[in-house]
Amino acid sequence: MKNFYLAVPLALAMTGCVDSAPDIQLFNAFIPNASCAVNQSGPASPGGSLDLATSGRYLAAFQVRNSLSAQEVVVGEAPVTGGGDESSIYVNNVELNYETQGTGPTLRSDVYPYYFNLPANATQSSSAVLDLLGANASADLAAYFGGGGTAPVSVVVRLKLIGKTVNGKSTESNEATYPVTFYNSGFTCPAGTQLEPTGPCGLPGGQDGFPPECTEPEDET
Repeated sequence: MKNFYLAVPLALAMTGCVDSAPDIQLFNAFIPNASCAVNQSGPASPGGSLDLATSGRYLAAFQVRNSLSAQEVVVGEAPVTGGGDESSIYVNNVELNYETQGTGPTLRSDVYPYYFNLPANATQSSSAVLDLLGANASADLAAYFGGGGTAPVSVVVRLKLIGKTVNGKSTESNEATYPVTFYNSGFTCPAGTQLEPTGPCGLPGGQDGFPPECTEPEDET
């Protein structure tokens, strides 16, 4: 299993009518564990929740594949050896859009940089760990809860990966959808303690089934 991860969003389906499959394909979402390992042998995640009192990021690992056929890189009349791949895709951005369900603030869309290479042999068993809470949406939620909002905010996150092929052709994935409910429990750690990195990929707890836990800071002396 290949797991693309950068530090810097039910079943998923392509949208609209297309003549052929998109070059980049996104499939089911899985929640990585505290060490950022992704178990695709278990059930896919149908959606999730995030307590903004403890964590400001929602991480989900989406199955991703390159649908282009592998081709040899040829110089003159001879193929280049050493792993050349004209069908390789370089992902450089994640596009996020939000649709609020019921009452709650309108969350602004966002595009953030995200860089990795998706070779032609990348299959559906490969995965990309994506942050589904963009900076704009995070600010909108902070303004809502900071301004007296108390009701959880349920949204459908719509996401795409944007990239280019080796030859410079612009390409993108199908649009995947994933529901997330954001809330603020007001959780705080007791004085003299801090949140432990028990959530996905070493983030604090508060996402999905990862409860927040507090611990005394390590003595640096």
